[in-house]
Amino acid sequence: MAIRKPGRPHEPSQADIERVINAGSPPPQPKNDSAAEVKFQMVIPADLCAVIDNARSLTRTSRRTWLLQAAQEKLERQGRLSGLGRSYALD
Repeated sequence: MAIRKPGRPHEPSQADIERVINAGSPPPQPKNDSAAEVKFQMVIPADLCAVIDNARSLTRTSRRTWLLQAAQEKLERQGRLSGLGRSYALD
C-alpha cells in the first residue's frame, strides 16, 4: 500500500494575507504621563544587595521601593528635593 503526501493546500489570496497581518494587536502607544520615569539597569555588589534585602525584609517593600525611599531620604537631607512636593517611592 502506497502512502501519498496530502495535497498542497490552496494558495492564500492577497486579501487573506492582509487580513492575517492586520488581525494583530495595534502597536503600544506611548504613555503621556506628566511624571515620566527613566529606566536603567543597575549593578551592585552581592554583599550590598544582601544587606539591602535584609533591611527591606523588615518593612516588606520591594527593592525598587526601598531604593527609591533611600535615595529620596538622602536627597531630602541634602536639601535637594525641597519644593518638588512629591514622593518618589511609589510602587
